[in-house]
Amino acid sequence: MADRFKSMIVEKDNYLLECGRYIERNPLRVGIVKDLRKYRWSSFGVYGCGEEDGLTDRHEIYKNMGKDPFRRQRAYVEYVFSNRDREEQEIREKMGRGIIGTEGFQTIIARKGIEVKRPGRGRPRK
Repeated sequence: MADRFKSMIVEKDNYLLECGRYIERNPLRVGIVKDLRKYRWSSFGVYGCGEEDGLTDRHEIYKNMGKDPFRRQRAYVEYVFSNRDREEQEIREKMGRGIIGTEGFQTIIARKGIEVKRPGRGRPRK
């Protein structure tokens, strides 16, 4: 059976936040929804709207976006909808390599002999 979910090595919190943004925007990108609040399989409702879903934990990176919950939500929404084409392209390219981080970080992983299974393209076969 093919892997349904993909995991990658991520270097720093700023890359992790950018990966989360990329994933959060996928339903918009592929045209599943026009409003992220209406996509129930996303954490956007929790992080951006303050909803409770009983599943999503609020990550420390999110908590560091502000002490006031309403400002934190606003900061998250602004981040998700900000124009970050260059960063998004960089994440997309690094996802193909299986390691998301600087070139130096990728070299360190290679030197340590850590095997990185590069994700396949598209949906796995059933």
